[in-house]
Amino acid sequence: MQLRIMRRIPLQEVNNRVTELEEKYNEALEDIPELFAESRIKAEAFEDYVEWIGMIHALRAYSEGEDFEYFKEEVIELNRDSISQLTPRRMELLDFLSENRVGSINELANRINRDIKNVYNDVKALEELQFISLTREGRRFIPELLAQEITLLL
Repeated sequence: MQLRIMRRIPLQEVNNRVTELEEKYNEALEDIPELFAESRIKAEAFEDYVEWIGMIHALRAYSEGEDFEYFKEEVIELNRDSISQLTPRRMELLDFLSENRVGSINELANRINRDIKNVYNDVKALEELQFISLTREGRRFIPELLAQEITLLL
């Protein structure tokens, strides 16, 4: 079974990927469209270029004062263990986080009237699936939704 997920990519991950692509192509990414048009490079390189240029535009907008937003559509193959991670309670957490911001896992647990330890375990499972990210601030972990759209593919 597969999931198609539209995921927000965090700033640091985008910076790392830009660096990786620039190192892979020796910073000659601007030449790829012309080389591709002349059939001198493979489609994979052109796909890397399209990804790179999108990230560069998002980073440029961020440097000009806009909020940082970069989204990527991915197809994830799910094994039985991964599928079992998508419990109704975890889906409820995703739904809640899609409409609400919280300052900690404790706040999240209180707002949905659930045990903190169970919510923590659910949040960690969703983080492993890359549906949310956890940012540590002092002793608090702040959950933030990364998945914007999830489609089950049979």
